[in-house]
Amino acid sequence: MRTFLDANPYEIITIFIEDNVKAPSGVSKVLQASGLHKYMFPIARLPKNGEDWPIVDDMIQNNQRFIAFTSKESKEASEGIPYTWKYVVENQ
Repeated sequence: MRTFLDANPYEIITIFIEDNVKAPSGVSKVLQASGLHKYMFPIARLPKNGEDWPIVDDMIQNNQRFIAFTSKESKEASEGIPYTWKYVVENQ
């Protein structure tokens, strides 16, 4: 994914992690080691209380083109990885 983002500066990747990692900061360590961390969209910029999502152009201009969500609610506080169901809805 890092190679793709390096080669495609106008693309954005979003992933949903089914998080079964038990190691402390395990997912964060993998993202850091992979080089994806430099592209991470900061959790502080995610919408709150029904706010709008950021504009794609802003994400591209700020080079914040990678969003990873976790299935473990506790990882939001411990690793700074957003909990999926706090920010995403799913319809049937």
